[in-house]
Amino acid sequence: MNDKLDDAVSLFSQALGEKNVIHGRKLLARNHGYCKGSLSAGILLLPRSTEDVARICKLANTHGYSIVAHGGLTGLVEGTASAVGQVCISFEKMKKIIDIDPDQSVVVAEPGVVLQDLFEATEPYDLMPGVDIPSRGSCTLGGLTSTNAGGVRVIRYGMMRENILGLEVVLANGEIIDATNRLIKNNAGYDMKQMFIGTEGTMGLVTKIVMRLHPIPKSTICSLVACNGLQPMMTLLRRARASLDAQLLSFEVMWPEYYALTTAQPDVGAPPIKVGYGIYAVIEITGSDDEDSSNRMTHLLESAFEDELVVDAVLASSVAQRQVIWRIRDDSDAIETTCEAYLSYDVGMQLQHMPEYVDNFRSRFLENYPDRTPYIFGHMGDGNLHIMFAVSNDEFGDRRTFDDIVYDSLGSFESTTISAEHGIGLEKKAYLGRSRSEAYVHSMHCMKIALDPNNILNPGKVF
Repeated sequence: MNDKLDDAVSLFSQALGEKNVIHGRKLLARNHGYCKGSLSAGILLLPRSTEDVARICKLANTHGYSIVAHGGLTGLVEGTASAVGQVCISFEKMKKIIDIDPDQSVVVAEPGVVLQDLFEATEPYDLMPGVDIPSRGSCTLGGLTSTNAGGVRVIRYGMMRENILGLEVVLANGEIIDATNRLIKNNAGYDMKQMFIGTEGTMGLVTKIVMRLHPIPKSTICSLVACNGLQPMMTLLRRARASLDAQLLSFEVMWPEYYALTTAQPDVGAPPIKVGYGIYAVIEITGSDDEDSSNRMTHLLESAFEDELVVDAVLASSVAQRQVIWRIRDDSDAIETTCEAYLSYDVGMQLQHMPEYVDNFRSRFLENYPDRTPYIFGHMGDGNLHIMFAVSNDEFGDRRTFDDIVYDSLGSFESTTISAEHGIGLEKKAYLGRSRSEAYVHSMHCMKIALDPNNILNPGKVF
């Protein structure tokens, strides 16, 4: 170990106990998640309480260490990357579900709670969290909060921001801010929680989360549909919104290259719909009972067939078939079977601009890489597309050409974003000015300086 790392191990071992300071071989044995540099600091702290987190922040602030917070390590923008001279914090020992209030439809939980565990804990109350993402088995509530995660049900329940009522947060100087509001309506002064949601651990460290819960739908019906192109799919989305209203739970699209990739995985079996159509979508709706939901979905699809919007469709007839359909949509990790590395992008736009954006992007991509395949999928109902490329290790290290193709294609449209839900981290901060004005970014700087004047919380990320 170098002297700085030795000193950090000694300092934080005295504060937390040796078993809660991970370094050396024990650290090397741990999974770095989607960010290869997550553990590069060489030291990982395991606080057990809010008071431990406050103690860490006070020591770091006094002794010149910066802090990188870790959740489930499922982020895709290098937001958990660390370096020597920093300390990482994992909230894996702060995973209590403190209270479930079925009358208020509220849960209070620590940041290390895994999303899947929260689903299981609230199910006996016929309640569930509104946010759901494919990595639900490993992502944590703290990570979801710090990135303002979205997922596959935003069209119905909104993003993490819409589902959080209150937070407890430790500031850079160790001060604890108790904003654990449980009320839906509370206008007593500033809504301080908004300062910490989606700020990627740069403003404060979240130690408790108060979330709204939602009734588990009595019935859920899932279908997989195929259209010849994006325009008829957009018409189908408008029709689904008009006819289903609040019953529409998800509307997820997959371009044919992505659908071919994920249905080719060994554990999928025969594709529910043949490969080769112009675009595919997973549509999920809820209702008061199975018959009602099934009738509504059937009516939607029948009218779409009559008007030649849909060319093929499958209605899931069992839980197993529904799981296969969602497996096809969720399995973006299948790209790892085709390449040394991959790049993942997360853009957003108004729906009216989506067809032209995709055409512009595809044209530019084929000009530069005529023999390569882009994989496009995402949350069409939210105007959010994910784009992935299979690349070499060298291309992963120098991604500027790919960045320019994706982001330049957004340039001719109003109200776009380089990050609809993944955040900025390290990967996107050079492009932040394409989505936020100079005055906006300056205001972000001012907020950061006010709460973290010594810049110890996840420095170098976002801007």
